[in-house]
Amino acid sequence: MASIDLFTTDNLLRYISEWDPREPAHTKGGYMDGEIKIPNVEGKLRMEIQTYPAEDVDKLVANVHPCLLHVVRIGKGKREQELEPVPTYYHWKQVFEIEDGIVKIINRKSELDVEKDGFTPRPVPEIDEITKVDGNSIVLGRKRGQLNLILLQPKQQARAKPTEATVTKVLADRLQKGKEKIEMYEQFFKKKNAKNLKRVRLRVDFYKENGTHCGYSISPQTIVDTGNKEIGSMDFYDATPHKSCIRGGRKIIMVSEYNLAKDVSPIFEVYDDFGEPRPELDQFLSQPTDFNRRNQTIIFITPPQPRLHEITENLNNWTIKLLAKRKGDGYKSNKMFNFRYIDHEFNSCPFCDYKVDSDELVKIEAGIERPKPRQKKRIMTCTPVVCTEKRQRIQSTDEQSCGSSETSSYLKSSPAYSMSSSYEMPVNTPDSGIDIPFNGYNSDGGYTSNSDLEYTTTLTQEDLNNLSAMTEQAKFVVVEEDAQFPKAYVTGAQFQNMNQPLVQNVGERSMMEIPSLNFESHWGPEELTGTAEDLIENIDVDQLLITMDIHEDICTPQPAEISNIGSSFFTAPSVAPANAFMTQKDPWMSQGTMPFIKQGPVLLQQRIQSDSTMQSGMFRVKITTFHILNIYF
Repeated sequence: MASIDLFTTDNLLRYISEWDPREPAHTKGGYMDGEIKIPNVEGKLRMEIQTYPAEDVDKLVANVHPCLLHVVRIGKGKREQELEPVPTYYHWKQVFEIEDGIVKIINRKSELDVEKDGFTPRPVPEIDEITKVDGNSIVLGRKRGQLNLILLQPKQQARAKPTEATVTKVLADRLQKGKEKIEMYEQFFKKKNAKNLKRVRLRVDFYKENGTHCGYSISPQTIVDTGNKEIGSMDFYDATPHKSCIRGGRKIIMVSEYNLAKDVSPIFEVYDDFGEPRPELDQFLSQPTDFNRRNQTIIFITPPQPRLHEITENLNNWTIKLLAKRKGDGYKSNKMFNFRYIDHEFNSCPFCDYKVDSDELVKIEAGIERPKPRQKKRIMTCTPVVCTEKRQRIQSTDEQSCGSSETSSYLKSSPAYSMSSSYEMPVNTPDSGIDIPFNGYNSDGGYTSNSDLEYTTTLTQEDLNNLSAMTEQAKFVVVEEDAQFPKAYVTGAQFQNMNQPLVQNVGERSMMEIPSLNFESHWGPEELTGTAEDLIENIDVDQLLITMDIHEDICTPQPAEISNIGSSFFTAPSVAPANAFMTQKDPWMSQGTMPFIKQGPVLLQQRIQSDSTMQSGMFRVKITTFHILNIYF
């Protein structure tokens, strides 16, 4: 009578790639232990072993299973993997021949049985001896001389490579049906039915030499994949604490060795002093209901136990065990923890009154919410970086020109000074009149101790009324933005445009009077919502330029040239003096005995800076009044 019995009912199912005979050191274990009894038939027998589903599956797949069988060749202390064909989709069945007590395997090779060069065939024999019949049975095991049989699980179609065996390919080979039928069968081994793939039985069939079927057997044991959290192993590493007040309310943490299924819950059970469970007394225990389950952790609050005295009435010596139970298959964890409830003492309970665990209310934290669209679940807290490095102050053109050799002091101490060229000041210096705060440098105008340009005199409203007397002593005048003044004087003969030089002659003199008003409201800074417009360009030249009264016998006409009134300022004498050089402290005056005019022309020039919003096309306008000195010899 043919039969098959399995001594091992739990194994960790591996993928084909983990047992690939083409790769070295790919032996993972998982051999099946058991025994196959062959029928008492004379002559040669043909034995077929195939995978078979569990008993409680759907009737549609009651005779088909997509797992594969692989025969491992164990030699003298090592695996003889060169004798094994590469497992593929039609290895759900293994075929053997039994003759004269010798069991031989009939190998089925595929296009995968080639060396790494891609075309050299692997030395896999067509028929090879693997074991012998011991009495009337074949032993399954992991030793040499036994039938070393393992189970392999195929991948799902979406995860597999083109050459790998999949559930779809195995079912197609077993059923020999169309694609629509295969997809219908495949649904019983995917998603919520994936546990059917993890439970396998074995079926063995025997045929005579003429092909007559002479017996079969299905293993009564079902092999379960221990790596599956829904039907596999569930072992706990630790649980703490192991004691609670009879009123409950203490937080308990259980840590698992593996991932937990969604239907796992903590339970209490009653055991006698011999370590035997007493399920009839479990009804007097209140089970935890307030718990939180994570991947490998269970956190719960102990429930109150008002009926413990009833257990004592039925059993003198008893203990409470804490363990976990899986609802799907009713499996309970092997490791259990002794748990104890103590009586509550009024005003002296260590848990309720003395708060040995926490001074706060004991509760289970909600945890991190599940990820949502446009909302991350994994977030890292970042520490803001504070920049403590000070900005290096940008030196003016005069400071950069100093420190040169004395032999070339005339050329290097005066910035870009010559007879034919104009004196041009860069935009990012305090002398340019253009304020660009976002350019990394803000001119302090001589108000702070950090400034090296000590040429500024700040005027009050009273000083402005006597502007003529003040300008006789001042070198350079800056008018505050909110100051009011009655008159401003501008000298020059012509003011054609921004790119044309302005030539002022002593013979041509004119003056324009501006009514007294608030300087801030007239010139800015007011926010301009439109495109910035050059206001000076739109002023009538004839009314703007009026020459002041200067004695002709004191000086000769000196041309003043302004090439770009918005960004730089130009002035040049008719003859270059021998001692005309600029110093670091005063870029306008010489420290020598050079004579100069006490009173000179005054020019209104606009200063443009960006708005605090840093928006393009938005400007504020600031006006600075310069006292221009005509140099003569």
